[in-house]
Amino acid sequence: MDLVKYRFENEINLINDISIKGFVQKCIVHAPDYFWYITSSSTGKYHPKDEHVPGGLVLHTRRVVKVAEDFCRSFNITGIDRDCVIAAAIMHDFCKNGYPDNSGYTIANHGGLWNNIVSKFMKVSDMISNITLQKISRMIVCHMGRFDAPFIVLDRPEIVVQLADYIASRNYINIEV
Repeated sequence: MDLVKYRFENEINLINDISIKGFVQKCIVHAPDYFWYITSSSTGKYHPKDEHVPGGLVLHTRRVVKVAEDFCRSFNITGIDRDCVIAAAIMHDFCKNGYPDNSGYTIANHGGLWNNIVSKFMKVSDMISNITLQKISRMIVCHMGRFDAPFIVLDRPEIVVQLADYIASRNYINIEV
């Protein structure tokens, strides 16, 4: 798979809301270049072995989306909330090693760096509502749960993104995508 050309088309097509879909497509274009080439674990201690290769973070992201979609079904998360979960699952690790440059290692609180991508290309009113942007942003900011600060989870969609990321990163679970 040519990772540079892979832009999560299958995963984006899970999003029903046209404005959220367009927003995610725009964010993907502005993801740091390194995102497409790095492994999912900078130390090799975490994540399944098949993600410890160039492009492993892309594979991890696809797995997070798959698990998040299943959790949405299980927790009966539908409509805009479901679309926000899928969007956050796609974008949760865009800035894993920093923004805009690659530090070579996972950055603590990297979820918060995602806001730098958004600020580069849009005013909130351009594409999605401020409320929708805040929902997606909170899901991304707190996706690491207790392994990162701040650990403040208020609702099920945020928990779903957290759990999907956690489950997809376990060495003993194989998630086919």
